[in-house]
Amino acid sequence: AAIPAVIAYNRFATSVDRLSVRYESFMEEFVNILQRKG
Repeated sequence: AAIPAVIAYNRFATSVDRLSVRYESFMEEFVNILQRKG
């Protein structure tokens, strides 16, 4: 039972990493837009 848990955890960690990268790039673009309007 240990190995499937490790695989599931790795998949989960990878998707969280991808999500945080996407969120960071979104925040950067959002800040850029705000700065342009200001």
